[in-house]
Amino acid sequence: MLKQDPESALKQGGNPGPEVEIEFWASKSDNLNSICKQLSSEQIKKVLKFLEQNKSTYTGPFSKLQKEVQIAKAEANENYKYLQTLKDLFSELSNPGKDLKEIEEQFIPIMHTILLIWTYSQYYNTPSRLVVLIREICNAIIDRCKGYITKDMIIGSI
Repeated sequence: MLKQDPESALKQGGNPGPEVEIEFWASKSDNLNSICKQLSSEQIKKVLKFLEQNKSTYTGPFSKLQKEVQIAKAEANENYKYLQTLKDLFSELSNPGKDLKEIEEQFIPIMHTILLIWTYSQYYNTPSRLVVLIREICNAIIDRCKGYITKDMIIGSI
């Protein structure tokens, strides 16, 4: 769970749209919130107390894992919160009922929102995060263009 990467959908050879990025962080957020809830249960606290009292070698690694889960949870929750602001814009971008020329109107709000996320997010402000999101946006644009451009249009222009 901690090592899950949003780029995995791209690495699998697919051409995911940007909605996949939002879904990834929503799922990771839900999973890590659930794990944190379990780790903070009374049963786990008793186990950890027992390990500490008996000076177990597992105490340190378990505490380290708890901290890593907390950090990953904070990242997933924040990334999902920020990316959620793009959900409607991405829906418009992928809407097959929209004319392709209307899609152009979506670029400025999408890029402005991404800039705000980049500026204010503690976690979603690295080139690797942005590259994945931009590639997914490009995939959505390409999918829309594929539905608009016909073989006859391509052959006729040659």
